[in-house]
Amino acid sequence: MTDTDIIFSPVLDRFIEVRCNGSLTSIRFINSRETNMKKTLKVSFELEEYFRGERMDFSCEVDLSGLSDFTRKVLEETQKIGYGRVITYSELAQKIGSKALRAVGSALSRNPIPIIIPCHRVVAKNGP
Repeated sequence: MTDTDIIFSPVLDRFIEVRCNGSLTSIRFINSRETNMKKTLKVSFELEEYFRGERMDFSCEVDLSGLSDFTRKVLEETQKIGYGRVITYSELAQKIGSKALRAVGSALSRNPIPIIIPCHRVVAKNGP
């Protein structure tokens, strides 16, 4: 059974839908304010703490089982990037033993769990 929470991030000025099926399966940004906000999932509370600047990492398990092996490998390595840190696409590719920079970028674009898996911390070689 999938559990769903909807929270509001004042930092992003967006509603966020969080879905869990035992593990976190997706985070989706919602534009509409015509939604019933509710919070029951631990990750929803952790996200709110993160947006208030009170949390730097997350304790939830993520479910990447529906993704290719390569995409999972990229996202699992991306999840290790610490708060306040950035790395380049080429550094990320090197960490996973690949030279396929565009494939790394493509894998990051399929991230179903933004913020928790911080793809925003991967930047071009010339900076953000």
